[in-house]
Amino acid sequence: MNLSQWPLQHAIQCKLSCSCLAWNPSRVHPPMLAVGSDEANPSVGGKVIIYEFSEAQRKWNKVETVMSVTEPVHDISFAPNLGRSYHMLAIASKEVHVITLKPLKREQAVQTATAVPTAPAGTSRFEIRQAAQFDDHSSQVTRFCSFGCTFLRAARGRETCR
Repeated sequence: MNLSQWPLQHAIQCKLSCSCLAWNPSRVHPPMLAVGSDEANPSVGGKVIIYEFSEAQRKWNKVETVMSVTEPVHDISFAPNLGRSYHMLAIASKEVHVITLKPLKREQAVQTATAVPTAPAGTSRFEIRQAAQFDDHSSQVTRFCSFGCTFLRAARGRETCR
């Protein structure tokens, strides 16, 4: 399999450098990607951007920016969706953040899209909450993985593996 011979299907324009990418495995929600940035400048703002694919427009639309993560992101992963009404996303940076993305109802999404001038109309919006934050390790987290229905099973930093 030679990936250099594959034709480009879609391109996503990001203003930040991209360090990691995660695909949401949900089968009941439109395709969704989370993009993490290792941009070192904290004044840039959120380092995790959520994109959703629009079948009608046949393109990827930016729907959210996770503003609570301002440190460079080294790894990102969606948890397997086992019938939950929300999505879970783990983010490895200086700390490990676990956030939930709960799709808003259609009327709430319209209110949000009109209240936020930069939000494209007609896209899904999410209620973002931080479910957990782990900062009790002595180094930056560079990788983690999930197994089956558990979310965060192993995390590796520069000095340790848990």
